[in-house]
Amino acid sequence: MHHGIGYPVYNQFLWWFDESVQRKDLEKLRDNLSDGLLARRVSGPSVPTARERWVNSSVSHPLDFHPGSIESSEVLAWADDCLGSDIDPETGLGWRLAAAPLAKGGLVLSLTASHMVADGGALVAAFRLANSGSAHVRAEQPRLRPAEHGPAAIVADVKDAVEQLRSAAGWLLNSAVAALPIPTRSVPTPASPRVTPTRSEITTDPTADSEWTSPHMVAEVDAATWNAVAQKWGGTSNSLFIAVLTAASANAGRASIGDIVQWSLPVSDRTDTDIRSNATKIVKIDVPVTDCTALDLAQIRSISKAAFTAFAATQAAGHAPAGISQALVQMLPDAVVARVPQPRDGAEGLASNLGVLPDDFSTVAGVRARAVSGRATFFGADADFARSLDGGLTAWVCETDAAVTLTVHAMDPDRFPDYRALSDHVAAALTRWGLSAHFW
Repeated sequence: MHHGIGYPVYNQFLWWFDESVQRKDLEKLRDNLSDGLLARRVSGPSVPTARERWVNSSVSHPLDFHPGSIESSEVLAWADDCLGSDIDPETGLGWRLAAAPLAKGGLVLSLTASHMVADGGALVAAFRLANSGSAHVRAEQPRLRPAEHGPAAIVADVKDAVEQLRSAAGWLLNSAVAALPIPTRSVPTPASPRVTPTRSEITTDPTADSEWTSPHMVAEVDAATWNAVAQKWGGTSNSLFIAVLTAASANAGRASIGDIVQWSLPVSDRTDTDIRSNATKIVKIDVPVTDCTALDLAQIRSISKAAFTAFAATQAAGHAPAGISQALVQMLPDAVVARVPQPRDGAEGLASNLGVLPDDFSTVAGVRARAVSGRATFFGADADFARSLDGGLTAWVCETDAAVTLTVHAMDPDRFPDYRALSDHVAAALTRWGLSAHFW
């Protein structure tokens, strides 16, 4: 998530407050965060093939409080500036809290972290703990176990190295056996390959590639209206979210009517006392592309429910996820992993629904955010990398009592060349269901 892909992945939340939040309250929030789940750094092993471990970090970035004010139209550019290579889990500086007053009143707040340090669920959990009204919040937060030193650390690394080698060797052996042509083995009927969606022909512009960065937009929709539309057409907030993304991809020419596109839906299995940095699994669903007159959401709702039910059954049965051994990947040097082509799993993109955010996440120092946006992004990713992933849209949806935000990154430099193209396609998809949005 930080070195192996070639571009570090960052998660970011943005809070838009129509009222000001005092700097002293934000400083207190930063101090609490620096003593919580985000306060971790990577410590290397003393034995080859053992995994690196998380240890407590005693350092953190100071609150980045903008010295002046910014215009509303500058919020997304300011949010991009909050990312950077100085957010690094190996130094212990794996996250940053930043704030900027708005010229017309109010304030925007950013919490950014390396995806290695925290997935979306971990960021929410860390923020809620740090934002608690308890007088002893810093002492009450769960923390990592103290780092082992000396002989104890070596013993722990030896045990881990043995387990990693055993896991990787078992995967290699099973893969080799499965590939042997044994006549008595019953061969399962191969599944039909997924049909690639029919895409519009696009003429690439190499001169524009050097300037391309993944466009990022936030569409803010009235929460009551959003949920009423979802209910009207037999769906939920999640099925409306997926329907809008599917329509936006079709509008851009990444699929045609009658095609099937696949979306990856993150699912968290995080518990209240969880200290893992990442606790996310992926459920995949196949969604048909329909014409603009098709508004019913019941089919997507049914497809999603079936996929989540099947996933839960697989988890309960303890089946390991398919794919290459994670233990083996962990052992490979970063330089090797970075040169391995990223697998194209056929998914049109990622659709992450964080649902209705709790009050202790959307409110800081008694001031409630009008809207909250979340996203994940490859920092510095260029056009060639985006094409190598064959990616379409990566999107998050967050809901407060006032607003639903649809936050979208596009990873197709040919069909989503810039912010205007992305926002136009999303706006057209929202209009299909009679929804209008305020674009950040």
